[in-house]
Amino acid sequence: MDNKVTIHQVNYIPWLGFFDKIKKADTFVLFDTVDYEKNSIQNRNKIRTMDGWTYLTIPIPRKYYRSPFHEVMLPDDNRWMSNHWKSIEMNYTKAGYFESYKNFFKKIYNTNFERLSDLNEKIIRYLIKEFGISVDILKTTEMSIDTSLRKTDLLLDILRKANATAYLSGKSGKEYLEREKFTDIKLEFHGFSHPVYRQVFEPFTPGMSAIDILFNEGEKAGRFLK
Repeated sequence: MDNKVTIHQVNYIPWLGFFDKIKKADTFVLFDTVDYEKNSIQNRNKIRTMDGWTYLTIPIPRKYYRSPFHEVMLPDDNRWMSNHWKSIEMNYTKAGYFESYKNFFKKIYNTNFERLSDLNEKIIRYLIKEFGISVDILKTTEMSIDTSLRKTDLLLDILRKANATAYLSGKSGKEYLEREKFTDIKLEFHGFSHPVYRQVFEPFTPGMSAIDILFNEGEKAGRFLK
């Protein structure tokens, strides 16, 4: 039985391309054992504003830099949570479907998560459901992977433990994957053409967090994932 697998870090309110790749796979692996990188899309992403866009950044303590992602704790000072919610509410209150989804996000930003991975995973799973994506979800923390492996060898270990017959990589994989090692697993690369949809503010700006299309297109948002 074919099983196309895609692997991705557990990003904060990810962009639309993240979910497009998941929709094209049978199994999605949350790579929650990867090293944490400071000020990456693991802890920040963009939302649309009247002036263009702005980052929502979770102020992760510096001591967690290069720690395994699932060990990264959220800051004790949780004022960032109310700030993120206020930014989302202020910029999307006039979006056509904000009222339909605001309660989930309001609750998220009033919940005391301990770990960054738990917060990000909760949002990712919610968006997968709202976009109508049917996919099996695994986590590397639950897969007994060999953490001594690196790069292509580590990916192959994850893929084999996920019983992959094919791997759907991001396009950047063309630059670093050792393709000759994919002897038993078909290697594919994800292509994504960003759709244009209505936004609260003009002109259209691509590359926003996927909450942007959810608030603006509602139940139709999943149709933009081809």
